[in-house]
Amino acid sequence: MQNAPKITVIVPVYRAEKYLRDCVDSILSQTLSDFQLILVDDGSPDGCGRICDDYAARDNRVLSLHQENAGQAAARNLALEKAAGEWLCFVDSDDRIHPDMLKLLYQTAQESGAGISLCRMLESPVFPPDFGRPRDGSYHLETMDEENLLRLYDADAYPGWVACAKLIRAEFVKAYPFCPGRVYEDNEAVCHWLIPAKKIAVLPEDLYFYRTNPNSTTKSRFTLKRLDYLWALERIQSFYRSQGYRRLAERFLERYVTAVENACTGVRRDLNRPELSGKIAAQARRYLRREKIKLTKRQKLTILEAAYPKEMSRFWYAAGKLKKLLRRGGHGA
Repeated sequence: MQNAPKITVIVPVYRAEKYLRDCVDSILSQTLSDFQLILVDDGSPDGCGRICDDYAARDNRVLSLHQENAGQAAARNLALEKAAGEWLCFVDSDDRIHPDMLKLLYQTAQESGAGISLCRMLESPVFPPDFGRPRDGSYHLETMDEENLLRLYDADAYPGWVACAKLIRAEFVKAYPFCPGRVYEDNEAVCHWLIPAKKIAVLPEDLYFYRTNPNSTTKSRFTLKRLDYLWALERIQSFYRSQGYRRLAERFLERYVTAVENACTGVRRDLNRPELSGKIAAQARRYLRREKIKLTKRQKLTILEAAYPKEMSRFWYAAGKLKKLLRRGGHGA
């Protein structure tokens, strides 16, 4: 490509042979054509690498990169080294985007002066009936203060803390890239992009269509990799506390307590390693002490009951018996 493109679209590719062509075709069919597409084959054992090379041979906007399997974060970071666009867009290899998505996100960012523009995401295993209908491009603008970040947190249809369905100034991402070797790495990275963006433009239309893969890291049975979610939530909480966003940090603390509970349950149920639940709870306590975070009684009990279910069951049984004895003693007096 002779001139720098407006946008670089980055697609990390692994075990997506069934859906990859749908994904790439939806990108190459964009009504805004001035973009670079980087496909990163993350050592996929199927035919994904050949598919990437085939697209690169047929379209000079496409760059095909290959690496030994190192995970999505490393694949995205490799693409960042070659990204020429002023703006970045991340798409997962089993998803599709509306033909007008890049055009509308780019126009909106230019008109509004926002550092990030984003659209709604829709779970859709097939193309919805109105997939090709042109969108009108209306949007609203949000400054990145705590109140609006809280609204973004609560808006389930919007991709607040994931990398996809956004157009992001490349300088934000390159200043804080993805942490290699981690799952949920984009959750942690995105929070560092939202603040320097100063304001974001929010489009009310579904322009990004994703599939739920039952075999993905985040949907299948519990694995130790899922513990990275705790790591991401710890980092996010610490960052927002450092920014003085106390209420937002409290929202992520609630999510953290639930994640600790789910992790303790998961290692017992799916891995048959009950000893790990105590270690998970101990790590959570160390983190909370280090950050000087106080839990409510309910939050403390949630973690204790998840980490030590048998012991807590015996405790509550004994407490109930003691309560009955005290009642009888009181009546006898």
